[in-house]
Amino acid sequence: MVEINSEDTSKDAPAKYDSAKYNERSFSTLIRAIHLSPGYFSFLLVNCNSLDLRQQIVDRLEATCVHKPQQLVLPKSATTLYTTIAAEVEGEPPPALMILGLESVESIDRLLVSTNLVCSEFSKKFSFPVVFWVTDELLRKIIRTAPDLYNRMTTIRFLS
Repeated sequence: MVEINSEDTSKDAPAKYDSAKYNERSFSTLIRAIHLSPGYFSFLLVNCNSLDLRQQIVDRLEATCVHKPQQLVLPKSATTLYTTIAAEVEGEPPPALMILGLESVESIDRLLVSTNLVCSEFSKKFSFPVVFWVTDELLRKIIRTAPDLYNRMTTIRFLS
């Protein structure tokens, strides 16, 4: 099940589903979004509160994806996302780029504001999906701090 541009970040929304089945559908949706996007830009926001579950999903993506997404773990000192991604993918673009470590960025508000200001530039420079891994807390911060960015994202949720 995919929630597109939904501001409902409550934990009760998907509670009526069996979490294993729900997560399997979410995984299928994520795989499909990555496989259908080579050569095209998109923002994907993956909401997962458990770092252990996140790592399991990332490992499973690595094992099962034909188009293996590249991982970018943001340094704590990151202040801009656009230039960080541009430096990371210089040369051959990856099939997809997963952004990890957003929750550890010290100046997260600054990073989100700067990303929000240039979010339309991403599609001009990048030809691959950018996958943001976020917790509920970070999702709420994105909605408040970077509404233009959030409105361009497709949200996929995993239950812990």
